Amino acid sequence: MTPTRLPGPITWLAVFLAVAQVLAPVVPFSGFGASPNESTTDLLITPAGYTFSIWSLIYLLSIVFAVAVVWKGSTGTDDPRRLLIDLEVAFAGAAVWILVSAAEWTWVTPLVLTVMTVALLDAARIAARPADGSAPRWLTAVTRILVGVYAAWATAAVFQNWAAAIGADLADPRSLGWQLAVLLACAVVGLAVTAVVGSVLVAYPLTLIWAFVGIIVNAQGETTAVVGVAAGTIVALIVTTAAITVLRRRAGTPASAEAR
Repeated sequence: MTPTRLPGPITWLAVFLAVAQVLAPVVPFSGFGASPNESTTDLLITPAGYTFSIWSLIYLLSIVFAVAVVWKGSTGTDDPRRLLIDLEVAFAGAAVWILVSAAEWTWVTPLVLTVMTVALLDAARIAARPADGSAPRWLTAVTRILVGVYAAWATAAVFQNWAAAIGADLADPRSLGWQLAVLLACAVVGLAVTAVVGSVLVAYPLTLIWAFVGIIVNAQGETTAVVGVAAGTIVALIVTTAAITVLRRRAGTPASAEAR
């Protein structure tokens, strides 16, 4: 059954929210409140600053996706309305996160990111299913890349934000034990999601690798344990992605069917 064309209002809302998340950082960088790097606690598991440049890619893909959805009335997936709502929640959440971060509401930022992560992982599940055959392939590709990158970065960011809140109020930000536990939890979740959608949404494991490389760069010379866990996770992500792709091909099962 061909998915119904999305109505205009919900597609234009996606454009509005995609632009809103791009414009939101203007608030702290204009001097109103703290910038994101000022409002978070520096931890042993914090990625190097350059890794956060991935937001530029997320912003660009979000706008391209939103405009394409208005144009085509489709997301290139078999559940376009739900996927679009998931992404609209993420877009809105990204804008709100910047504002609450600027206000330095320590425990609100991880809550916002948790909502975003749940929505984005649901979007990943949908995007990894068989594509809408009536939609152009490029639209499906844009959707899968955006969802893969965004969901992976949210997976890494939500653990970082909860750790930053804990380090600010409850635990020593220079203590290694609890931070390793958070890093391992992030690795387990990332590997589990990769096992489900990684052979279709290759951008998901690739973005997680980007985040963990950033952690290694920042932790070098400070703690070998963090470097070891991050490096091990990168290897596990590569092996998991390769293994599930090969297994599905050998079984003759389309890789895009894994999330049904």
